[in-house]
Amino acid sequence: MSVKTEIAAAIALALYGAAACAQGQKPATHYWMSVETRNMTIPGMSAEDSAMMAAMGRDMPGAGPQRSIMLDLSVPGQQPNPDATHDIPPGQNMGKTLPLKTPVSAPTRSTETEPYEKPRGRMLIYWGCGDTVGQGQPIVIDFANMDPAKINMPAGHVGTVPRPPAPARDRVYATWPYERNTIAVPRDSSLVGDHFVHGNYPPDIRFAVGANHDFMPPVMFSNVAGGLADAINFQWDSVAPATGYFAMAMGGTDKGSEMILWTSSEVAEMGGGLTSYLPPAQVQRLIQERVVLSPQTTRCTVPHGIFKSAQGAMLTVHAYGGELNHVYPPKPADPKARWDPEWYVKVRLKSTGMTPLGAEDGAGRGRGSSRSSTPQSAPAQKTPEPARQDASPNPLDAVKSLKGLFGL
Repeated sequence: MSVKTEIAAAIALALYGAAACAQGQKPATHYWMSVETRNMTIPGMSAEDSAMMAAMGRDMPGAGPQRSIMLDLSVPGQQPNPDATHDIPPGQNMGKTLPLKTPVSAPTRSTETEPYEKPRGRMLIYWGCGDTVGQGQPIVIDFANMDPAKINMPAGHVGTVPRPPAPARDRVYATWPYERNTIAVPRDSSLVGDHFVHGNYPPDIRFAVGANHDFMPPVMFSNVAGGLADAINFQWDSVAPATGYFAMAMGGTDKGSEMILWTSSEVAEMGGGLTSYLPPAQVQRLIQERVVLSPQTTRCTVPHGIFKSAQGAMLTVHAYGGELNHVYPPKPADPKARWDPEWYVKVRLKSTGMTPLGAEDGAGRGRGSSRSSTPQSAPAQKTPEPARQDASPNPLDAVKSLKGLFGL
């Protein structure tokens, strides 16, 4: 499916949702698959060492690129004993089915708030690829002395981002993975094939995933050169299905007195929302607004001296993938015919690559040493339950203590 076709399908689903509310149509079942590839590059470890670690224990965290899947199901109505499962294709190598669990409601927490403590330190915000720092940078946020009415925090450009199903009134929600069923996704896992979601409360949901919507290749750094006091040039291998890229680097000084943030955006941008999944249409808009890098881009430079005072920094490159959208029954050819979809499915993709900066005191890292991941001392049988993808790391979390100043 081409990017244009994917965009058209996503727009059709969005328009259906608005029209359904307006016409009083019955609500539909929603099923989302959030699929990610993650790769941590550690300087000094060769591709051969990484491959050897993977061969010794393929479930070892850090031994090569990691894959993850998150499943979210939301069905109208009520069901006292919900039971549902997702039958997967043989090539996924995770058994025959993934059981979907309806979480138990969490106990109500106390509404008492802790005394507000005014934050300390500063945050320096930079942006743009290039050897030198751009005009008007950095934006400095002094937590201890700033006036909330005069804060100069960059406005985000992402806008509204589609959210996966979640627990809600008059709907049955289920998810995978969860505490008692969290298994590592094998490195040779493939989503290609027929999928079947069924149970005692959802309608039968059958759909197929093709090669264009399988796990994305990992983001592999082919070169990273420059110390923390230098201009840092980095390059990555093209991720063929990527619709665009966004890079971010974060670092801090000793004792946390100063936090430094840089993004690859050509306009002032902190990256809020850009670390999550983004629909192809939204990525195209952000490319036009010079916030996201085009899919043809494979290199960038962190300007000279940004992290010279930092104890260390971490670079992250996000590669946005396409979307697969299914709806049943299909929209009739007759525009006047009534259309009541029973369910729709969304498969969304992304790939994320990370590497520490300054770990080699300015020495360049070539192709051999950049294709590796963190070694671990012992294999793990299970991976920890991943955080919800729509709550993925966000640079704004670093200044969450500012909420008290704004009464949020």
